[in-house]
Amino acid sequence: MDEEDTRDFQQACQQCAVINWGISDEGTYFCKSCHNVIEKTADVASEVFMQNARVNTISKGLRKRNKLDRGCEWYVCEGFQYILNRQAKALVALGASPLIKDEILCNIWRQYLQKSQNAYTIKPIGALNRKRTISENSTGSSGLETSSDLSFMCGWSSLSSSDPESQDNSIHLSKDAVVSDDEATSIRSGSIDGCLYLHAVCRKGLAMSMPLTLALCYLALLWLRESITLADLLRFVSEQHVPYLNTFQYFPEEMKLYGPDIRIFQVQSIPSYEEIQRKMHQLAEFLDMPRFPEITEKCFLHPDILCIKYLMEANLPESLHIWTQRLVKKMGIGEVDFLTFHPLSRRAKTVKYEVQAVAVIVVALKLLFVLDDKHEWLLSKQADEINKQNSEGTKLFQFKKWYKVMRLSLDESAKEVEEQAARHSWKCEKPLFFSIKDKSVIYKRKRMIHSLKKQFVKLTSSHQTMKKGAPSSFRFNWSEGNSERPCFHGNSLEAYDEEENEKVTTVNKHYWINCLKICSDKFCGHLTKTEEEHFSGSYRFVLNLFSFLLGVEFSILHKEVCQLEHRLFDIPEALKPKRKHKKSK
Repeated sequence: MDEEDTRDFQQACQQCAVINWGISDEGTYFCKSCHNVIEKTADVASEVFMQNARVNTISKGLRKRNKLDRGCEWYVCEGFQYILNRQAKALVALGASPLIKDEILCNIWRQYLQKSQNAYTIKPIGALNRKRTISENSTGSSGLETSSDLSFMCGWSSLSSSDPESQDNSIHLSKDAVVSDDEATSIRSGSIDGCLYLHAVCRKGLAMSMPLTLALCYLALLWLRESITLADLLRFVSEQHVPYLNTFQYFPEEMKLYGPDIRIFQVQSIPSYEEIQRKMHQLAEFLDMPRFPEITEKCFLHPDILCIKYLMEANLPESLHIWTQRLVKKMGIGEVDFLTFHPLSRRAKTVKYEVQAVAVIVVALKLLFVLDDKHEWLLSKQADEINKQNSEGTKLFQFKKWYKVMRLSLDESAKEVEEQAARHSWKCEKPLFFSIKDKSVIYKRKRMIHSLKKQFVKLTSSHQTMKKGAPSSFRFNWSEGNSERPCFHGNSLEAYDEEENEKVTTVNKHYWINCLKICSDKFCGHLTKTEEEHFSGSYRFVLNLFSFLLGVEFSILHKEVCQLEHRLFDIPEALKPKRKHKKSK
């Protein structure tokens, strides 16, 4: 068999100048004459496709290796710490302030470790139940009481080290351990506390998870009032600009991952907007965080500034920003106390900043064009006639023309996103196994799959690689002078402005509120909600467009529009069922 496997390798031995090669059980080439071992190995992913041929037998040398070769000792939170480190570096590369890595996120993480009793505490959670015991010498000069405290404190130094490149490849862990052979074979997790971590009974407070890493990042972004919103963060995650999927494959080689660790660090989907928003609020309350820095009119998260961003991206006229400013002022959603997050307040709530800004734009469009599949088309017809008479002046905005352009762009972009999601490989390159006994089998199967893929690509002559585009907070970009995709930023809205006095309700008498209706039954009086299927086509399209831009569900944006309409028209009290008073005899 060695002659068949080595017949293509005709290089002479450097010591004896003889061509007589063999393959050892470990898969390395050696000279049969002088027993010289060279660096060349028998790779299964061979350039020659051989059907039913011997594919690199499992090395006997692996069986002779030490069963305790499990890498260095590490805790689950140290794995999350490594992931947070990479996520913080990615956010800095995307334009966030460097303070988010070395100060804000670092302090929040330390506070979480202490609050959850994972580190910086005398009695770390589950310390008595761990199967491995750490020697007392590992806590010599740290000033802390437990080895877990030492490892977490030293591990976090990678976030604030002056030489980050050298810290990426190694995490300082406590290695002085006393482990017996029986204990080693019984442990099924690569980390020390992997098995214990999965038991919710042993956990106190908010357990760490992969979605919680994004909540931590968003807390840091919100504290610094960065321009990266939560919708942007989730989109950067889906485009792999921010590490989240299969991040464990970048762990240092010393951090072995198998068993329960896979269920902790492996994720098969990207969390939703509401899930991260909810976890962020829970985390802020759990950490007893103080009032966040105030969000003023000059901050990017203010609705007036966010409305400009989404008006430009949705290809709407710039003059519509005057309407959004009026609505923000009238509804009182631009006040500092309304926008600033205060976790410890009794009325604490998290504001969906980008969703709220988009909802303001939707309300402004309803005020001007009604969006009932009737008035917007009549207004577009009148605007077309006005534009024909005034061909040299500023063009009046036509909703119908804008609808056609945006419908085409939305369909193309949605199809492209769907194709990219279909081409995305959810499985990582690093093989995963739940038991050390399965390691050799899984590695062999992985090599065989890699070989078959490589040969299939050569036979089909297809080299399709998914290129990762440059990160951007905009999905659509519009430019003047494009006849196929015209830009509507400079269009006018003067003909639609019929505002009298300062009442928004007099702008359009046909404005409809689709979220709340009173039951027609005389003996009822409860509020009913209109189903999505009963919405007008124009309104559904506008919500679908902005939902695609934000990456949120249709219902989330519709709910935000309803809440703003309540504040604008002050209708909750009027729509509440009135109590029926009994007449006195």
